[in-house]
Amino acid sequence: MITLIKLVALLTYPTKWLDLGKVVMEHQAILTGFYLVLLVITGYYIFTSLKLIDLVLVMFFTALLIGLSLLPYSNLLLTITQEVATVGIGKTWPAMLIWGAICVAVLFQVFSKRRS
Repeated sequence: MITLIKLVALLTYPTKWLDLGKVVMEHQAILTGFYLVLLVITGYYIFTSLKLIDLVLVMFFTALLIGLSLLPYSNLLLTITQEVATVGIGKTWPAMLIWGAICVAVLFQVFSKRRS
């Protein structure tokens, strides 16, 4: 539902949507806290109700969809990735830690199962 509202707002009022995005991005500390709280709440629900492999498949599907959406902006993304590579992962270490933990957990599940 939220995604549909965002899409309608973006298509109907693109400049207002971008202005709102600028205002929100000015408060990165609050936004980071908000994202972390949402990660904990949704993460608890997801990890207690889904199998890890199902979660990872949904994450993979979402990553492919985001990649498809960003493909037309590949030149701009290359400049951003160069900046990230220059700065390092110092600003993104919490997300990298979570991604790494999920990858290790999946590998552990895949290779620890008995083969028939």
